[in-house]
Amino acid sequence: MYATVKNVLNNEAYLGNLIQNQTGSLSYKDKTTIRKPETDWICHENAFDAIISPEVWDAVQEINRLAKFRSINNAAPQPHLFTGKLICADCKGQLLANRETQHRKNGDVRKYVSYFCGRYANSGRSACSRHGISEIKLKKLVMAEIKARAEALEFDETAVLDMLKKKMSADDTQRQEDTRQEVGRLHRRIQELEHMTAKLYEDKVSGTISEASFTVLIQKNEQERLQKAERLDTLLSKIRKSEQNAANIQNWAAVIRKHLHLQELDRETVDELIDHIEVGEHTDVNGQRSQNIRVFYRFIGSIET
Repeated sequence: MYATVKNVLNNEAYLGNLIQNQTGSLSYKDKTTIRKPETDWICHENAFDAIISPEVWDAVQEINRLAKFRSINNAAPQPHLFTGKLICADCKGQLLANRETQHRKNGDVRKYVSYFCGRYANSGRSACSRHGISEIKLKKLVMAEIKARAEALEFDETAVLDMLKKKMSADDTQRQEDTRQEVGRLHRRIQELEHMTAKLYEDKVSGTISEASFTVLIQKNEQERLQKAERLDTLLSKIRKSEQNAANIQNWAAVIRKHLHLQELDRETVDELIDHIEVGEHTDVNGQRSQNIRVFYRFIGSIET
């Protein structure tokens, strides 16, 4: 029963993918069936309708991966430093953590954690590339990023907050004031139209206007009222978003300010500050190997322009 469930949880057919070339013969003489390495598999994405979403699939694979590292007393392991926070910049799938052991020539054994694209791990290069990065390297990069933002805030808080306000809102101060004035005018006009509608009903009952005139005027009033109400809803939504952006900026500043003298990055700090991190693939530019790492903070997203 366990094997059946395990096979289901690892079967990409539920994701809509067709995986071929998983098995083969030992040689052209020896027809013994062997299972080929995942790098040789061929993945045909969206070969048929998916039963589950890619997000659910990635989440299940992460749970399966963590289950492999359960301790002897069957207690679930603690998440790695960036578990659930890393996103592949290309396929947008989650990066998975992997414990690795390196045996050095001098006899030393070095254990470390690295992360790589989950879709690459499950389906090979036909799905995505590796997007690998070591936890040590990523930790240094993220710590440097956090400290740089905290130092910039300490040096000139007004400039940093103004930059974030401009980034998160297309409207300048004057346009925001114009919006609020228009909201006031719309409120007043809607009230006028409602009073006019009430007066029309009174005139109809008293016989001051004909049925035909009443119908024409009431329809005209209602049409204008609906138009004004729709415009009002749009503007109020913009104002609420602007106010929420301002609150989010202050929340981010309060959190980042605490880490001006950050010496160690732990899981608690990662959860407090970071929504997710996009990890790009390694590239070679003029002989220099580089990798784009983009941090998306809680409250404000990415600060990069």
